[in-house]
Amino acid sequence: MRRWLPPVAVLSLLLVGCSADPAPDSGVTGGETDESATVHAVAAVYPLAWMAEQVAPEAEVELLNQGSQEAHDIQITPQQRSAIETADVVLYLGEIDYQPQVEDAVAAAGGEVVSAAEAAGEEALLPASADPHAHEEEAGTEDEHGHEEESATEDEQGGGEAGVDPHMWFDPAIMADVADEVAEAFAAADPDSAETYRDNAAQVREDLTTLDEDLEATLGGQCRLDEAIVSHAAYGYLLQPHGKSQHALTNVGAEGDASAAELGEIVGEIRAEGITHVLAEPVEGRDAAETVAREAGVELLEIVPLDAVTDEQAATGLPDLVREQADAFATALDCA
Repeated sequence: MRRWLPPVAVLSLLLVGCSADPAPDSGVTGGETDESATVHAVAAVYPLAWMAEQVAPEAEVELLNQGSQEAHDIQITPQQRSAIETADVVLYLGEIDYQPQVEDAVAAAGGEVVSAAEAAGEEALLPASADPHAHEEEAGTEDEHGHEEESATEDEQGGGEAGVDPHMWFDPAIMADVADEVAEAFAAADPDSAETYRDNAAQVREDLTTLDEDLEATLGGQCRLDEAIVSHAAYGYLLQPHGKSQHALTNVGAEGDASAAELGEIVGEIRAEGITHVLAEPVEGRDAAETVAREAGVELLEIVPLDAVTDEQAATGLPDLVREQADAFATALDCA
């Protein structure tokens, strides 16, 4: 098995996904595949399924976290395991303890394999915060605004190796590099269409460059606040490149729910800093976010981590979905 990937260190972490249905209109399937398709690809999460569809629109793409299944720790069926092992191309986040059963099956894959973490490169990956409530009073360094920067050690992450934040699809620069690797994987699986795959990846890179510019325009300007209260620590790749941060009620693995005392402290922070919105996902940290917003008397804004999406969201496409999340943060941060 050949892997079209740069050699970098493999990292492990905990990551949570959210439940949703993929969209038939996106070219993504979740069950039986078309045996006559030129190339059969399997994708572990929606952003990678979207990428496969953009680079190889004629391919049959199977998304693993189908229907109501969460992306994190997905329990794959024997049929899905077989699909991974026999697919022409497999796209997953990497050996990062995100979907252990998927990672185990990928080890037996006979086709081309793309690891998003390896395509991104170790230096581009952000550290995961083990404790979402480790804020200004915890050990660490303060940034120029006096807020505690996230830090993580090998022991804190509980995964053996230093943890990283896996929500890399929020970084257009990372996804552009992933697109190049995806094109090379499809080119190896289907050499007759290699030029088409590479041309498509070049267009994806161009679109993602435009997205990056739009995100800077949305989040990189003058904002009254530089930190947003979020239900789940999934947005570092969206915020950090533009000088913003998140204060999360649950960590990247959707663990460590805030205690009543911690929720009270966050309510106090909201009132003291004049925060007007709390951002909440449909599932992860939802109850805590609703409680904080209600107690502080502020508005709740909807956000989505995008590892899984609804049919309607999938029809919108990843770049515009990322723009929607950025717009929500711009509202919460009171950006000009």
